[in-house]
Amino acid sequence: MLDVGFSELLVFGIIALLVLGPEKLPEAARFAAKWYSKFKRAITSVQNDIDRELRLSEFREQMQQEMKRIQELEQKMQAQMNELQQQSILAAEQQKQTARPDNKNFSHTFTHLTQLRTAVPSSYRVKIWLDRQNCIHQSIDTVDIQKINTVELKVAV
Repeated sequence: MLDVGFSELLVFGIIALLVLGPEKLPEAARFAAKWYSKFKRAITSVQNDIDRELRLSEFREQMQQEMKRIQELEQKMQAQMNELQQQSILAAEQQKQTARPDNKNFSHTFTHLTQLRTAVPSSYRVKIWLDRQNCIHQSIDTVDIQKINTVELKVAV
């Protein structure tokens, strides 16, 4: 701790012997050793406290990094769960669409639409039919039924 050599200690001892005398020198040496040990313990305690604080701050940094990593993983998992939910919804919709169309419903609805010819413009008839069939897609282009031949309707069915 203190960079004191043997020659310096010898000079210090001789001066102490001359100043204090042989009777008080042992008592002064004990007193100096006692204060030196207290000083050394205090320095060691401060060093330990500093080391503990440094380790604690490093631990906090590691913990914050792990928390960020956990949050990123949670966001990724949430995104994957949303994607899986969308896929299951799309699969359910596809099952509904494949299960619905049959010739009886189409012919019944088509005759019902011909009755609506006077009330509803022809461009909306297909849209009404799609709505009644519970089709999900709203962006389907409607076709004027009057432009379609009956032969094409038979092929389409």
